[in-house]
Amino acid sequence: MKKLLPQIDLNKAMFSFKNMFFALSLVLASANISAQTEITVSSVADLATAATNSDQIITMEKGIYQMEDYLTPLVISNSVPDANGRHSMILFSGSNNTFDLTDVTIEVNTELLNAYGSRCIEFYVTGSNVNIKGLTVNDIGESAPSSPGMQSFTVAGENVTVEDVTLNINGSYPYGYGDLLGKGDDNLVTLRKHSGLLVEGLNINIIRCSIYSEAFGHLFFIQGGRNVLFQDCHAEAVTRTTDAMLAETSGPAFDNDFAAVYGNYDGEKVITPGYTKSLSEGGFRTYGSGGVDGNITGDISFINCIAKNTRIGFATEVGGKILIENCEAIGCEAGYNVQNVTIKNSRGDAVNGPLLYLSGDDSEVELELIPTLPTTILHAIATIAGSNNKVTFTKWGDNTRTEEHKIILGAIRPSGANPFSPLGTGTTLGITLDNSTDMPVEILPTTTGSTINTTGRVINNSTGNIINADGGIEDQNFDDGVYTYNILGTSPNECQVTGFVSGQEVASAKIPEHAENNSVTYSVVAVGENAFLSNTTITDVTLPSTVTSIESTAFSNSTNLTTINLENIVTYGDNSFSNCAALALAPLDLTKAVSTGNYTFINCASITSVIVPGTLSLGVGALRGTGITSFIIPNEWTIMPDQMIRDCKSMTSINIPSTITTMGVAAFRGCTGITEMQVNWTASEDIADATVGNLFNGLTLSGVNLFVPTGTETLYEAANVWTDFNISGGLLSTNEVEKELGFSIYPNPANAVLYIKNSQVRDAVITVYDLKGRALLHKNVNNTEVRIDISNLATGLYLIKVRSGANQFTKRIVKK
Repeated sequence: MKKLLPQIDLNKAMFSFKNMFFALSLVLASANISAQTEITVSSVADLATAATNSDQIITMEKGIYQMEDYLTPLVISNSVPDANGRHSMILFSGSNNTFDLTDVTIEVNTELLNAYGSRCIEFYVTGSNVNIKGLTVNDIGESAPSSPGMQSFTVAGENVTVEDVTLNINGSYPYGYGDLLGKGDDNLVTLRKHSGLLVEGLNINIIRCSIYSEAFGHLFFIQGGRNVLFQDCHAEAVTRTTDAMLAETSGPAFDNDFAAVYGNYDGEKVITPGYTKSLSEGGFRTYGSGGVDGNITGDISFINCIAKNTRIGFATEVGGKILIENCEAIGCEAGYNVQNVTIKNSRGDAVNGPLLYLSGDDSEVELELIPTLPTTILHAIATIAGSNNKVTFTKWGDNTRTEEHKIILGAIRPSGANPFSPLGTGTTLGITLDNSTDMPVEILPTTTGSTINTTGRVINNSTGNIINADGGIEDQNFDDGVYTYNILGTSPNECQVTGFVSGQEVASAKIPEHAENNSVTYSVVAVGENAFLSNTTITDVTLPSTVTSIESTAFSNSTNLTTINLENIVTYGDNSFSNCAALALAPLDLTKAVSTGNYTFINCASITSVIVPGTLSLGVGALRGTGITSFIIPNEWTIMPDQMIRDCKSMTSINIPSTITTMGVAAFRGCTGITEMQVNWTASEDIADATVGNLFNGLTLSGVNLFVPTGTETLYEAANVWTDFNISGGLLSTNEVEKELGFSIYPNPANAVLYIKNSQVRDAVITVYDLKGRALLHKNVNNTEVRIDISNLATGLYLIKVRSGANQFTKRIVKK
């Protein structure tokens, strides 16, 4: 897209004392020119030497230079890090210097990013009254730095101007997944970031600078910078679809089974198809403090700046007084993620994520909506929360967007502002929204005391709001005479059942597959929160195959409920069936489930058996107090869930596979019927810590026979808590149900045909799922070898589940 920003009057830009100070600094610098020595340099080594001296006007001869010609092992060994442990390739420590680097390109071999063995900065400005202009920096190669926290350019001095500098950034690990494998804490892989230009200093001008990043890291960002102006700057990264990520057959995402640090709408922490991610981080980002002195960031202005294809265009949730004027965010996961900010005459496109995430108080926001349409999933144009915020949305060029996406009041950004993670809700008070884009506005119950003026329709309303809507107010709740519903979305049309119409309660509830409202048909995909809470009339429920989610406390305390079909449920909310003592499921089939909430089936004493796949994330105490008599811990688990089978008194034995590394709090507490336990660790360092709080409370351990691998008895006798059992050696139990049942699956990876060999004739059910839990292939077999045609499946990762009787196992397969 061509640059769309009209130049603003610079006299208007200098509206504050800050900008007057900048102008005065330039006058004083001009007065000091006569005292400066003029020199010309013709090598990177000469430039590095001049950068340490003061009172100079330095001109570098035009040309392309190599950093490695200067950065010899001797130079590297003599480098002294700053107080934060950061080395620099070229340190601009001198003061009162002007560097004219017009038509100068310095190429940096990215292998040099590892040269120091610790954090490094390519160009580091610590001197005062420094002006650097005209430089181009090209990173050559794809080597990642040896440690995270690397920048190409850092400005930490006072009264520094950087103008007409271009950074072409390469070299980071991982690259190609954005922040899906982590960005700071709880990463799935070790991060080695490479960011662009960092401002830490006082009275800094960044003018007409551009960053083009093909590395994971921020582009322009501020940590501890004060009185900082970015004007006519351009930040541009690269985007990639999650479908392209999932098509990989090697690499860090593949090696981690396409896990992600963020959860999706189904509760799974996996890379989710259908979305677009930036492969870098923020285009323009503020942090609360930083620098070697830990200064507080404040008074930041962005004038005439563009962010393109970055994770967040302008991320200014912290950092003091912030002004964003005549700026643009296009192709970003989030255009503006802000609070306590003034945004004037700016714009964005809401293609790969919302145009605006607004929280905090007392902001004034003016944004034009560019009508470009998304090609992947978009959940909202904007979310607005906080208090006393004034927001104005207008059309760009009077062009109306041809697809509807919502502006949502009362919602807040998802975790990490990740596009496939669910939005949250936040208290929203005293908002003034003027919306002339014709896009719909949804008002969540968390919104009150607000005024909404809109040319589009309004979806729902809550308490104390003033609505002026050309499209009227549309209630998202409706009924069919028996059941009540709530609309979840219109792309596609989906709703959830929320209960009975008053006076229409029946004992046998058959939830329909579809419901109609105003001649529009909606698929019923969920049982809503509290839908049948404490309903004592209902005794049995039939769910359609379209229902895949049961929300929190949906059937909690429905004490007469005896049967319900759950074979298609993918996610369960907290306490969704708590205290349903009559619910008799044999088995409770969680084969398709990917997550349960906490205490989902607590005190459902009539549930006597359960099928748990290795892909299931079991919530705290989800099966607590049930009547199950056996429980197979999946081999895929490494961490035992807290309160895993707590108070399941009918359990008599348990087998803990060697894959378990961490025991869950109170996992076996109250399981007083257990008399035998099998463990399978063969090395002392692998034996899981059994001192976890309340792990075996209520069990008399000396009366429980602990079977351990033959020859390891002394290891357990020396291990805390395990030593209290009645220990005896025995045959190492078969840890994998796959082997125990005599199945083998091959080849893996597979191209067109997958074979499943069965060591004996038995009935089995084989199902192939994608990573969202959708069944793609299904086969009933009763012979010793099965041939499954997978030629029509797209390249990627799938789950194959084999169930024979009460036993089942899950295996990951790769389609080439």
